[in-house]
Amino acid sequence: MYASHYILGITLACSSCVGSGDKKISLEQTRAAIEVRDSWRNELRPVEISADSSIGDVDRIGVRLTSDGTMAIEPFSNYGIFQPERRTLTVDTTATVSACWPFSAKDTLSLTAPFSDHLYGYEIGRSVGDRLSFHIKFKSTMALVRFFLQSDNRRDILESLTIKGDVIINKAKYMPYVGQWIESSGEGKPVVLISDCLLNNGRNHDFYLIPCESASDIVLTAMVSGREYVFETKLPPLTAGSMTQLNLMVEQGGRLIPKSSWVDNDRKTELNKVATVDSVSVGNYLRKDGLIVAKRDTMTVAVVFQTDGRHGKAIAIEDVTGTYSFGHKTNSSGRIFATIDGKHAEGIINNSSSEVDERLIYKPDMPYPEYTAFGDKDGAKLTSILLKKEGKNNESSMLSIIGKCHGSYIPTLAEMAEVYYLMQPYANTRLAEWVEPLSGEYLTSSESSDFHFYGIEMKKGVVISNYSKQYAQLKLRLFYLF
Repeated sequence: MYASHYILGITLACSSCVGSGDKKISLEQTRAAIEVRDSWRNELRPVEISADSSIGDVDRIGVRLTSDGTMAIEPFSNYGIFQPERRTLTVDTTATVSACWPFSAKDTLSLTAPFSDHLYGYEIGRSVGDRLSFHIKFKSTMALVRFFLQSDNRRDILESLTIKGDVIINKAKYMPYVGQWIESSGEGKPVVLISDCLLNNGRNHDFYLIPCESASDIVLTAMVSGREYVFETKLPPLTAGSMTQLNLMVEQGGRLIPKSSWVDNDRKTELNKVATVDSVSVGNYLRKDGLIVAKRDTMTVAVVFQTDGRHGKAIAIEDVTGTYSFGHKTNSSGRIFATIDGKHAEGIINNSSSEVDERLIYKPDMPYPEYTAFGDKDGAKLTSILLKKEGKNNESSMLSIIGKCHGSYIPTLAEMAEVYYLMQPYANTRLAEWVEPLSGEYLTSSESSDFHFYGIEMKKGVVISNYSKQYAQLKLRLFYLF
């Protein structure tokens, strides 16, 4: 038997062992093998980067390669594994590597608040074969402070958020391939986020801050529907890669009331930007996170059917599962609506085959008195009032769903009638293509008496005014504000 060692694919017999013919391998042969091995190690090879899951599915990162005192910065794109955009790039097998996201062509950046997230990547392993493969671990160099706001008013608009405090830094230089912040300035000056979004749409509002080692006092100011609300609190030390979340409730009197908060010292990074639309159009889609997009995706909850280009209404893609009651028999918004003509309690919308007395003529642009069931299209207002009185605890009530679906509300009879109209061939719209069919009897937030409400059968457009608030169990199709 002959003992041998395998070094980087080259077989070297021990100098103390004998080979074929019982002849010792000379020292010169051993040295030559080692030189071949070292030459193999230093050979230029194509390079690729595999990253840990913290980087997600981002398309592009920056990679800095250093060898023999020389340095090169290269963009790498994601092809399942990160590869250089300059496909002819080869790298010395002894090179060192670091990376960053987003891509930067510079070693040092001058940044101004509000900041976005920044990740620094460092090598945790490599393998050498036909290609030189680096395994990189990424870590955020920012501390995230996240605010989630709600109010009892479904129509509240969050116009802006401002955060101020001694540790809030406005300007700094950043070394992306080292993950270090230097030369900071502008401490104590406010950082402003312009939102202009529905307050209750479920959106998070994020401030990415430069880390600090000590607890600090901050002041948050929220402009909501033209009114200023203020909240003061102490933040824990803001470590790199951490997230501090504060959930706040807007209350009358200009106050923001904390509902809950927590700290995650190793947060999951959220790097993939959603492609939102610049100007909202009918047929765009509303997501669970309150964003409006052009194409339907797994987060889609509703489709826009009315908008001014920025805000408007959307209808849920599908019904809420199950059937629900209006609520407790005494729960009321305080608005009791007369029938369309004040005489007939029931009828069919735009049905030319019906008797005249049973026919309800409806078009979205027709003026109806506000005291009639076709005259009120503000289901968001009625829902807000009903929520304050009954709350969300009755699981069989339609109101129990509202707290689970941000930005949603129960439509009025007029709003459901408008959707019925828009889904008919004579309306010349595509709404019927964008949502699941509405068939059967549906709830509305319109009341016909102290103990009854209006419902609508959506296949034929039959309006019924005497459903029992407490006992009638109907389908529910939510509407959304955005």
